[in-house]
Order: sequence, then structure tokens, then C-alpha cells
Amino acid sequence: MSAKVLLASALFSAPLMASPLYGNSSILWKDCPTALIPSGSKASCGYLKVPLDWENPSKGVIEIGLAKLPARKPQSRIGNLFFQPGGPGIQGTYIISQAASGQMKWGEDILDHFDLIGVDLRGTGLSNPIDCDPDLYNQVLPVYPTTDAEFAARVKRNKALRQSCIDRTGIPLVDYMDTVSIAKDHEAVRIALGGEPMNWFGTSYGTQLGSQYAELFPHNIRSMMLDCSVSISQAEVPTFALAATAVEATFKSFLSWCAQQNATTCPLAHYNPTKSLEEVWLDLMARIEKKPLSCSDSQHCLLGPEMSADEVRTLVLSLSYGEFNFAPLAQAIGQALNQNSANAFASHMSLPSDTNTAYNNSQSYSNTAIVCQDWHHNDQSALDIQLKYTLVQTHAPLMMGFSPTYREFELNCIGWPTPTRNPPHKISIPRTPNMPTILMVESLRDPATALAWGMQLREEIGRDRAVIISKNMTGHSVYEQPGTVGGEIAAAMEKYLLTLALPEDGKIYQS
Repeated sequence: MSAKVLLASALFSAPLMASPLYGNSSILWKDCPTALIPSGSKASCGYLKVPLDWENPSKGVIEIGLAKLPARKPQSRIGNLFFQPGGPGIQGTYIISQAASGQMKWGEDILDHFDLIGVDLRGTGLSNPIDCDPDLYNQVLPVYPTTDAEFAARVKRNKALRQSCIDRTGIPLVDYMDTVSIAKDHEAVRIALGGEPMNWFGTSYGTQLGSQYAELFPHNIRSMMLDCSVSISQAEVPTFALAATAVEATFKSFLSWCAQQNATTCPLAHYNPTKSLEEVWLDLMARIEKKPLSCSDSQHCLLGPEMSADEVRTLVLSLSYGEFNFAPLAQAIGQALNQNSANAFASHMSLPSDTNTAYNNSQSYSNTAIVCQDWHHNDQSALDIQLKYTLVQTHAPLMMGFSPTYREFELNCIGWPTPTRNPPHKISIPRTPNMPTILMVESLRDPATALAWGMQLREEIGRDRAVIISKNMTGHSVYEQPGTVGGEIAAAMEKYLLTLALPEDGKIYQS
């Protein structure tokens, strides 16, 4: 390890004192569930008790589960590196299991000098996973309600889903899954691990959690890296419009890739040479609107023997999170064009069910619980929805506004009966002597967290307190991609975590 790494480690080696609010519990270390991390692995799992309600600890406690993969070179260890993969709801312990097995690649110096820490958000994975009614969660309703009856059905479903989470979980944890509570859980884990300053690497929702942690605990941070940022300061309609155009741009990037492929790799490009790819796609969607695709794969057709245009767009979105998915997306569209079949699309479908484990189901359920307490959901009637539909017909006709923010932040939360515990606001991080410059990393064409979100968050943090870099890529999350990690931007990210050295502000990387 270089002298600069040793210096950065020494500057932040003294543990901070635990406050009474967060230092009243210790981690109970156990063997990890073998289905998660096989026996014999160097990774270990632990559980920490925290209040259900941080504002009223007398309401009881829950357990926060975490996993740790120790540094390979403990003699030159820098500290704990907390990695939060987003979702919200993707289990941190799962990411550690992937790192321990080598399925998720990390830079060698990161593995050498950091203990990797993955914390499961409250209500997910090993952290008291909430349980809800899967039939309610999977209920098929119009994505854009056109009548008051359809709007009322959506409200009824959302309210019933929340109540099912309380009934099946046995405690009202679903009502205490806001990001402020989750940030306080992480502070409790940091202290229980010995009180070393926080090294934070968050992607997607993990950037929101990181920035809100910094609002609360700016004096406890050594390094903070935010990969594909979420900004929670915008109003509902601008958030909807921005997300819709980001998804549209990503799909256009897919079409540009498709146009360069042969008929085997991307049948869409050669289906009708007299029409543009956009026209062929819109014709296909119009056809599916009239007659849904057939779905005959009993193992994967989880919503029945037909697949609607809404479901197709949802799966197209999920396959737009990285260029590595463009080939399977092209094959699924080709099968729909040539065979009127949704089987290829269905093979990428994942839904909660009573036959799945609570660990796996909790990713879906917790996503709804968290976003419904972090974002306003102001739609009061079908008319409000139809105005948004008119907007996307004009500005995003290819994907019709099918974005994670609309499906998750708005649609699933309409009529949610509890207050927004962590309402949208501009991030305001107090200025403290130890607060490092934050490194923000963005994808130029991101379907989930638009580049503009990162620019907005940088302004809120302060241009003198954050450096932003980008990669010329299509997809969501820059560092966390399948296969091998590498490239110039990954090297810059790792150098920051190791030495706190900052790359050139505003630089766009090609690899």
C-alpha cells in the first residue's frame, strides 16, 4: 500500500465516541445462512438491535442484519467500507456474498485494505424482513388509470397491501422504513463495529441514503462516493417528466445499438426495412395493446397466459439497466414480433410469492414501504394521472413514461394512508472540519437515475464540496456491473476510496 494510503488511514484511525442514542447495543456475530454464504467462507454475519421507532424507542426493537468480508491484508487495513446497492431493498448481505464468492468483482486494493460491510435495510433480508400479500402486490391494474373506478381500485389495492404487511409481519415495521430511520440504523452499526469513521459507497438509492446520512452525521465520515445519484428535492411532476425522458433516451440508445446488428442478434432492425426502428416498435406496442402476447412458459409466466403492453414495457425497462442486457432484450422483442410470444420476456420476470423465501420477497415489499415514506404522492383522481399520460404521449412516446420513479414512487403509493415521514427536501449537509469532499459518479444515459439528478444533488451539496465525474455509457450504476471491474473511471473511484485523491471535476471517461 502506498504512503498516501497509509497517511489517509492514519488520519482517520481513531474511533469516535459512541453517543448514548446509538451506542447501547452490540453486534451478535453468527455463521451466515448457508444459502447466502456457504460455510468456510471468510465472510461473517451479525445482528444488531435498534429501535423500531428512533423517535420513540419504547415502541420496541428490531434486528438489523449485516455481513462482513474482512480485508485480505489486515496489517494495512484502512477501515470499514459500507456498500449500499440500492433498490431500495437490494440486500447488502447478498452483495457481500457475491464479493466473497468472486461473482461481483472488486478492485484488488479495495479487497486488500477494507473490510466490506453490507447492511440489509430494515425490513429486508436478514433485517426483520417484512411480509406482505403477494397476490395484492402482483395484482394487475392499469398503469395509467383512465376512470375514477380504475383510480379507486389502485387506491384500494395500495391501502390493502400496506395493511397486509402489518398483519403478516406481526409488527408495524412497514410504517417505519423511511430513509432517516435507515440512516440512523447505519450509524448504530458504524458505532457497534468500533466507531471508525464511515467509508460510504452507495449506488442508486444508496446515494440518497448516503447523502441523508451525511446530513445527520457529517462529522463521522472519512470518504463518501455516490454512484448514479438520486435527488429527492424535486416536486412530483418534474420528477415524473425527467424520469420519463431518461428512460426514453436509454431506449433510443438501445435502438441505435440494434440498428448496427445483424438480423439474428436484433430481429427488430430487419423486421420491416421500409420503416424506422421507432415505427416498428410503436406498431408492435399498438398490436399488443389490442391483443396481448401469449405466454405459455408455466415456470416464468407468473401473471398468467397473456402479457399486456404495460408488462412488456416494464420488462423492457428492467432490461435497460446495462448494455450487457441489450442482446437478450433484442431477442425478447424479436420473439414478440415474429411469434406473438412473451416467453422470452417472461424469463426475466421476478415477482414475490408465498413459495419464495422471506429474504427474497422482502426486496420487493421493502421497496414500496420505503419510497411511500420518502416521496410525495399527490394524485387525487384519474384526471391527475391522465395529465401525466398526455405529457408522455408528447415527450416520451416510445416507452410512455415507464420509469422506476413513476411505477414505484407514485403509482404504488397513491392513497398510502400514513404520512410521508421523510418528505422530499434539498440536501443540506452541515459544514464540519472532518467532512471530506464527496465523489459523485454518473452514467450519461441512465434509465433509473437521470444525470440531471446528479447535477442537482451536486448543487445542493455545494460545488466546493463535491466532485462529479461521468462515464459515456448506457446503464445504471457505473462501478457495479456484471463481469469484471475495470476501466479508467473505476480506477479513479478506487483511488479516491484508498487515498481520498480526487479526479478532475467534470471529467467524462470513455472506459
